[in-house]
Amino acid sequence: FRNGYGAGQFAFTPNPRYLDSVRALGVDTTRSKRRHRDDGDEGDELFALAIHDVSTSFIKSMIAEGYRVTLDDYLAMRIFDITPEYIREMRSLGFKEISHDELVASRIHKVTPAYVREMRAAGWDLSLDELQSSRIHGATPEFAEEMRKAGYAGLSHEDLVSFRIHGVTTEVIEEMRRLGYTNISAGDLVSMRIHGVTPEFIRELEEAGYVRVPIDKLVSMRMHGIDAKFIRK
Repeated sequence: FRNGYGAGQFAFTPNPRYLDSVRALGVDTTRSKRRHRDDGDEGDELFALAIHDVSTSFIKSMIAEGYRVTLDDYLAMRIFDITPEYIREMRSLGFKEISHDELVASRIHKVTPAYVREMRAAGWDLSLDELQSSRIHGATPEFAEEMRKAGYAGLSHEDLVSFRIHGVTTEVIEEMRRLGYTNISAGDLVSMRIHGVTPEFIRELEEAGYVRVPIDKLVSMRMHGIDAKFIRK
């Protein structure tokens, strides 16, 4: 070992009684249900379970918390560090009926108890799905404040996520205002981004003689392939 990093050799000897012990707990160990391991050797599977310490004591601790799932699911829970303590902390935050898949997803997307408390301290009391969506797309209280300063106060969480997904930024809003488009609704901003109604597209239309075209008409023109090039042609 050097500076905490090491190398070596070992021999892994599978315990043939392990799966029997797991089955005795009522756990489904059917190999046909294993994800991406149908052609693998049972020894490889046991090695993975051993490496991640999917012990019978861990399985019993999950069963005690109400999680009777497959051996694969217990492995996923172990990989993403789902512990009884984590489960209890999430439940204490109001997520009483949280499934094992939701627990894993919360770890993957870093929707931790600390993150939940942080969001609630900012006034955002969201469902677990909404919290994950916020985390994935960056719909944060800071982003909501940016939008408020840009004139979009009181946007719903769904609006904020849509803004993030489709690239509605304060810069886009300001550029549209400079082109004479003020007080655009949240839905129209998203629609414009979806259909490619960009400031560049609007300026090209102006050069072709079409000034201050209403937003719904701009979207319709984009949808039907009517641009400055088509107009000149």
